[in-house]
Amino acid sequence: MGGLTQLQITSFRNIRHCSVAPHPALNILVGPNASGKTSFLEAIHYLATGKSFRANSVKPVIRIDDDEMVVFAELDAGAKCGLRKTRKGEQQLKLDGTALRGWEKVAREMPVQLLDDTAFALLSEGPRLRRRFLDWGVFHVEHSFLAAWRRTRKALVHRNALLKQPREGQDGQLAIWEEEFVAGAMQVTESRQQYFDRLQRAFAKALRFLNEELGEKITLQWFAGWKHGHELRELLAQSRETDRILGVTRYGPHRADLLVKSGTDRAIDLLSRGQQKLVVSALKVAQGELFFESRERQPMYLIDDLAAELDAGNRAKVFALLQSLGAQLFVTCVDVESLGPNLSSSTGKSLFHVEHGKIAA
Repeated sequence: MGGLTQLQITSFRNIRHCSVAPHPALNILVGPNASGKTSFLEAIHYLATGKSFRANSVKPVIRIDDDEMVVFAELDAGAKCGLRKTRKGEQQLKLDGTALRGWEKVAREMPVQLLDDTAFALLSEGPRLRRRFLDWGVFHVEHSFLAAWRRTRKALVHRNALLKQPREGQDGQLAIWEEEFVAGAMQVTESRQQYFDRLQRAFAKALRFLNEELGEKITLQWFAGWKHGHELRELLAQSRETDRILGVTRYGPHRADLLVKSGTDRAIDLLSRGQQKLVVSALKVAQGELFFESRERQPMYLIDDLAAELDAGNRAKVFALLQSLGAQLFVTCVDVESLGPNLSSSTGKSLFHVEHGKIAA
């Protein structure tokens, strides 16, 4: 399945300490605002990704008056993962007792999907967020993707640095890094394209379940980062002068975008806020479905206050779709009844009460 069997959190935001055994299917955290519910989800996200979805700095996540925070989890596959961070910036990440420098192995063991108010910016913000969304899926289904992405990124950094230097004697170096960039870019783009083709189908299915009308008119399109039908190598050579003036590389997979369209228009320009939330929910569910098809296990879903983001009818449909995946869900709410009868009356769940940073079953 894929999920947590034990979770311990120490000195994370307003949570002094908690130790819980999550349910393999549904976990509901109920309590007033600012009680620590979102912090609980954030701690899981931090352990799984090394990043907060609420702050860029590590200091705000460490409980006031404490010098460090610790998050530890046991997974149903048997792995154990722990993270310790201090206010001084010291970090210790371990997986099964082995110290790690980066999050690649942990991210593969603890795949998480976040559905909160920030997730709905997927349609409204720039392409970087949508690339990150797509690359989450590609990373988990294509193991060679990360190496190709890093190769492309390294070549891009060198090309951009050369563009900012005096032109004399740089064309030869530019050509070398452009070849390296193109080689990596082709691998990255092929992996993204293959994943996008599958995502398109899974998304259409999920959106039709949530809203038949939206499912008929909303489509996904993929922009690789340069004009279709043009050779990237030729574009890079032709654009050197303009790129020098701007100091950046204008073509390549770093400019890619996942376009959500309604006919020929951007969906964001035509959809209501509620409809946008359904589209994003369908995208998140589609990724979970594709992950399961490729890995035969499910990601965890961290769902923060969905009752405030969707009306009762649409909320019930989103939860029904999420439950159909068989994933481990962590859901926050102020009132259990607001989740709807399917979740509030479900017997296959664990209910945790949260107040002043204390979590009790």
